[in-house]
Amino acid sequence: MFTTLNTTLYRIVFAEFANTVLEGAIHPEGRFHHADQPALYASPSPDTAAIAIQIYLKPDDPPRVLVPLSLRNARMVDLRDIDTCKVLGIDPAWSTVPWSDERAAGRPATSWRASDAARAAGADGMLYASRRTPDRWHVVLFSWNIGNGAVLDIDGTPTRWSPKQ
Repeated sequence: MFTTLNTTLYRIVFAEFANTVLEGAIHPEGRFHHADQPALYASPSPDTAAIAIQIYLKPDDPPRVLVPLSLRNARMVDLRDIDTCKVLGIDPAWSTVPWSDERAAGRPATSWRASDAARAAGADGMLYASRRTPDRWHVVLFSWNIGNGAVLDIDGTPTRWSPKQ
């Protein structure tokens, strides 16, 4: 049911948050977290990280940096694996529903069903397909740097990032 993930990941964050990148999401809710649940979103390549934040970019944004991370010993639920989803009672389509539209209408995000099921199963996080480019994937961590679970460290120097790259 779980996939163990040991890999390099990347996050693109505002430069002012480079030193706190391991603290996770700065907003109380997002695609796979709500009610102040811990979450940290990352991607397996700089290009995929850029795809992940594309819809959030604004012309007047402050400077951003690309931060390389090292992830070890993460017990992950892979939402791309139909058999895993069946075992956990997850409909793979849940992760593709645009969460912000549902929240704007005052409804709970459908995608939270998937992350809530993975959290309840004891996963450190999930692997999920990109909505914009389904052949690429991203990671959301629910638990890291606590006890014997997933270990996440900064793995190099943050570098300036621009959407023009």
